[in-house]
Amino acid sequence: MLDWLPDFLDGLFNMLSDSNREIRQAADSAIADFLDEIKKSSLVDFGPMVGILVHQCCSTARFNRLTAIIWVKEFIKLGGERLLLFYSELLGSIMHCISDNDVEIRKLAGRTHSDLLHLVKLTKNSFELSPLLQTLIASLGSHHIPTRMAALRWINMLLDRTTGEMNKFIAELLPSLLHTLSDEADEVVLTNADITFERR
Repeated sequence: MLDWLPDFLDGLFNMLSDSNREIRQAADSAIADFLDEIKKSSLVDFGPMVGILVHQCCSTARFNRLTAIIWVKEFIKLGGERLLLFYSELLGSIMHCISDNDVEIRKLAGRTHSDLLHLVKLTKNSFELSPLLQTLIASLGSHHIPTRMAALRWINMLLDRTTGEMNKFIAELLPSLLHTLSDEADEVVLTNADITFERR
């Protein structure tokens, strides 16, 4: 059944915001059961489901976003480096939720953010930096302080982890970093200054 899950997972998620309560409850139960099955299986292809979760993390429906970020957190835990090709997509979904209006979603996204950061930091195989950096540059332009702070934390980690490789992208990264030196939030300015000036 898991082989076919990507074909109807998005539809199940959409039912979480159905106007009919019984349909919502049935969808929630089915989604929970599928996640349990994924946890028990060692042969899960996470890739086809990542895009669905990313999409649902941006849903206007609160319960869709909460359920999607729960799945993202579990995928990071279960998939590890098998998710290497999807790091930037997962990061984008987390960045969207990390400044959510809902406290529960924000807290869970914060923990998920730390999990992905740790995974990428310890990843032994090489991966493309450019997609990650495009996500981080976009996040630096966010109106939300937690999102900008999270982006700076990532940039600092990547500079520590892959200094030589990151130097190739300084021209792309520097304008956004310099712009946030005049950020309205003191913590953003101070964190950015630490990153920018300690590496000069």
